[in-house]
Amino acid sequence: MEPEEFARRELAGIGAARAYELVRKELLTEFGADFFRSYIEPLRLVAEWNGSLLFRASTRVAQDRLRQQVQHRLEARLRVYEPRLGSVEILLDHEFPEDVRGMIDARIEEARGQAIAAPFGQSQSFSFDTFCVDASNHRAVVVAKMIAAGAPTGFPIWLVHSPPGCGKSHLLSAIAQEAAVRTPERKVLAMTGQEFLETFQAALHKKRDSSAFKDMVRAPDLLLIDDFHRICGKKATEEEMFDTMFDVTRRGGQVVLAANHGPEGLEGLNEAPRSKLKGAATCEITEPDESLRRRILDMRVQHHALAHPGFSVAPEALDMIANRLHVTGRELDGAVAQLIIEWKICGGTQVTFDAAANALQNKLSESAERRITVQLVIKVVARHYNMTPQALLERTRRHAIARPRQVAMYIACQMTHASLPDIGQRFGGFDHTTVMYARDRIADLADKDPTVKAEIEGLTRAIRREP
Repeated sequence: MEPEEFARRELAGIGAARAYELVRKELLTEFGADFFRSYIEPLRLVAEWNGSLLFRASTRVAQDRLRQQVQHRLEARLRVYEPRLGSVEILLDHEFPEDVRGMIDARIEEARGQAIAAPFGQSQSFSFDTFCVDASNHRAVVVAKMIAAGAPTGFPIWLVHSPPGCGKSHLLSAIAQEAAVRTPERKVLAMTGQEFLETFQAALHKKRDSSAFKDMVRAPDLLLIDDFHRICGKKATEEEMFDTMFDVTRRGGQVVLAANHGPEGLEGLNEAPRSKLKGAATCEITEPDESLRRRILDMRVQHHALAHPGFSVAPEALDMIANRLHVTGRELDGAVAQLIIEWKICGGTQVTFDAAANALQNKLSESAERRITVQLVIKVVARHYNMTPQALLERTRRHAIARPRQVAMYIACQMTHASLPDIGQRFGGFDHTTVMYARDRIADLADKDPTVKAEIEGLTRAIRREP
């Protein structure tokens, strides 16, 4: 019997809410991270009503997509854990029966009163209380809390950016939750860039009238857009987004954007909106170091222990994972999920060092191979040339900057697993052909000039020694 099937049978008959929590993880694997974050993650189980499970979709576009692609899979997977469950209905707010809408309103008021007191509850899993803070994200957290509290910021648009999986979505969720508690009078709207794109295009092309969409996205006092980079390169949607941002901020509202890159690195963004975005306040979150990875692991184990009583991992196992898995917080979540399966297979005993190493063998080997990142290359090369990483990324042809940047691009091609387009983005939005030129140029110089070759070798050794 497969481990996953064993776990399912062990957990059968656990109730609708717990079954849905487990099924969400399976749907993430089945549909992929992008689809999951855009459509399934916002889907909420509201009530069991007249033999059916009522779920709330965030938008009409999401509702249509979920009904077409997810609903039948959701029903089937839920019944594996809880056979008594009835059919699934996916509704918008106004489609719920009146009595259910009253229940929803009551739950919202109750959640506002209890939100801060339940840091590890399912509804609070992406709160400020569960966000591990260190130097890599401290500035972003301070700004996020300021915005959530409704304090005057002096910057109507704030962009937080980082590599995928470093906590941007967590922060935006925390802002929305905290704002609902601290300033319930504020209208808050949270969307992903993909939702904004699809909802706008549906309004534009199907109904030939986008006025209802404009009313919806321009009404809030606090507008949160995750995965902002997904609209870049879509000219009409870009224009609508920036018109929306202007309208919200003109009325004194606050806009928060999250993206994988800062203004310079957003691929496909037209120059006019890029120039406007450069006037926004920005904060970068970098990948977690070993200390922060260890704290994230502790936090995630504690969180999962609430849903899996008795689940625990030996401290030395967590130390080993933090030391050897040079990955983001999202990937650490995946590692802990793998340990839950190991814990189940082992009959509910503490996950030992050896058991963790065995369960995460593939992840540990992959991490060892990709330990050297483009970000690390930029850091070491910039230090070698006595400049800041920001100076190295400056878009200029001045020899004093262009040559070190070409060296860094060459080394990134040699020492990391990043693709040419990804390297270009990490260097501030350069095209992949620019990276190819830098790679070939420095390779040619190293072949002809022993001094250049020795310099490259010295930088390579320095990068490998970097903790």
